[in-house]
Amino acid sequence: MSTEPPQLDRTLQRLWQHLARLAASLLVMVEQSGPVTPSRWIRPSLLAAEALARRLLMLEVRALGPLLPLPESTSPSTRNARPANTALAPSRRGFQLTEPIASLRAGFWIEGQKKGRFGPRPQPRILEILDVHLPRAEPDNTVRSNKLAERLHALLAVIEDTAAATKRLARRMAPRIRKAGLIRKRSPLRAGHPPGARSAQVPDWLRDGLAVVTVELRAPPPLKS
Repeated sequence: MSTEPPQLDRTLQRLWQHLARLAASLLVMVEQSGPVTPSRWIRPSLLAAEALARRLLMLEVRALGPLLPLPESTSPSTRNARPANTALAPSRRGFQLTEPIASLRAGFWIEGQKKGRFGPRPQPRILEILDVHLPRAEPDNTVRSNKLAERLHALLAVIEDTAAATKRLARRMAPRIRKAGLIRKRSPLRAGHPPGARSAQVPDWLRDGLAVVTVELRAPPPLKS
């Protein structure tokens, strides 16, 4: 009897390995760039890599079987409580288990407004009021953290410990028992194309991996004997 894992399991394992190599290489590029703006293909690749990691975790959660409902918490959680002088390590923050959903406002654009991530950014109604006499703000010398590096650290932390991330996602997706009845959670994945999947800057293997995992998620879970 063959002890080799099924083809799908081997494919998913290779995808995790490719994700780890991609995240490590992107992290080196981002940290070496310093204050210089990194290449524009880094962000689409990061978005697609995070999307693939979420979908791989979704397959891991589905393999756990039906999620049992969680009882309603009667007291506020103190799990994340910590002293005021301590901070989380960069590798433990930044990875979002849920994907942002574009609002209805994203479908409208007013000429002259700047486009944001999900459509035009809000602009003040009055653009100029005695502009010459307005006070000038001092230049901001605050040292900003590298958000891309933090997100890559978080992605690598998820790849290194997929079991913990799977438990987090399963707990988030599990329905809750409330007085009004059983409340089910919506899917953490947004409908439509995965983030970054349609970008021309994304590697071919990453785009193909997203397509394979998306098709697998749409299929019904296998029956357990």
